[in-house]
Amino acid sequence: MSFDIVAVGHLINETIIYPGKDARSVLGSPPAYSMACAASVGAKVGIFSCIGSDYPDRLLEPMERLGVDLQGVQRRGDSSTNNLLTYAPDGSKTIEYLSRALLLEAKDFPDAYQSAKAIYVCPMDWDISVDSVEELAKHPGLLGCDLGGFGGAHSPPAKLPQMESDPESVRRVISACDIVKASDEDCWRLTGDVRLDIDSFGRDWIEWGAKVAIITLGSKGVKIMTSNKTYDLPALPGKPIDATGGGDSFMGGFLVNYIATHNAAEAGLFGSATALLVIEGTGGVTPKRMPSVEDVNTRLKEAGRQMG
Repeated sequence: MSFDIVAVGHLINETIIYPGKDARSVLGSPPAYSMACAASVGAKVGIFSCIGSDYPDRLLEPMERLGVDLQGVQRRGDSSTNNLLTYAPDGSKTIEYLSRALLLEAKDFPDAYQSAKAIYVCPMDWDISVDSVEELAKHPGLLGCDLGGFGGAHSPPAKLPQMESDPESVRRVISACDIVKASDEDCWRLTGDVRLDIDSFGRDWIEWGAKVAIITLGSKGVKIMTSNKTYDLPALPGKPIDATGGGDSFMGGFLVNYIATHNAAEAGLFGSATALLVIEGTGGVTPKRMPSVEDVNTRLKEAGRQMG
C-alpha cells in the first residue's frame, strides 16, 4: 500500500470533563482525529504511535473500522498516555496527564510508511524529540507539524512559556517542516503574550523555513499564510456542539486536499468543512462523527450559498 499521510504522536485514553456533564473516556489525540478524518474522506493513512499494555483494545476499533492502518502503533512498556481534558465555562481547557507512553523515535518509523506523501507530526506533549523530527524531515514527502504538542495548549502549564525557556527547540521543529499549524491559544502559550500579533507569528514561521503557516482561530475561522499570500478564511456557518478535536479534524481535511492540489486556500476551506462536520457531533473519535468527501463537498456548497 502507498500511503498518503502518516500521523506521528501518542494515541490517548482521554477523559473529557465538560461543565455540568458526566465525564467520559474516549479515544482522543491529534493523530486519532486527523487520520480518522483523512481516512473518512478517502485517503490512505497510517499512524506511528506507542501505547502501553494498559491501552484498551476497544479504543482502537474505530480506527480499524475507518480503515486507518495501525501497523505503526507499537505496544511497548506498561503505560499509555492517559489524560483528563477539562473545559471551563468560557471554553478554555486544561490537560492533566495521568501517565505517559514511551517516547517515539525516528529509528522506529515503519519502512512501509517511508514513501508516504506527507508525514504529520502532531504530538500531545513532546511525544517525539526534536532530533527525531529532523530525521523525519529527510523523508521525501511533505512534513507537517502541530505546535500544540511542542509547548502549546496540549502541554501542561509551565513557569515560563516554551519560546522563552527553550526557543531553539521550537524553532528547529518549525524549520524542519513544510506545513506548520497552531491554534491562537498555542501561540499565546508558546510566547506568553496574549496580545500577540498573529500575523507576525506566522511570518516568523515562513522566515524560518515553513512553506505554509496555519493558525486556527476557533469561531473566527483560520488564517493561512504562505511566502506571498495571506488568507483569512471565516468560520463556516453551522451548529457546533463539541469543539474537541476541531483543529485536528481541520488538519486531516486540509492535508488530504493539499497533497492533491497544493492550493493552501482551497485546502483550508476543505479542512474547515471537515472540522465543522465533526464538531457538530460529540463522543470522541467514532466513525459516525467522521464525514465522507461527499458530506464535505455538500457542506462547502451550502456554505457558499449562505455566505453569498
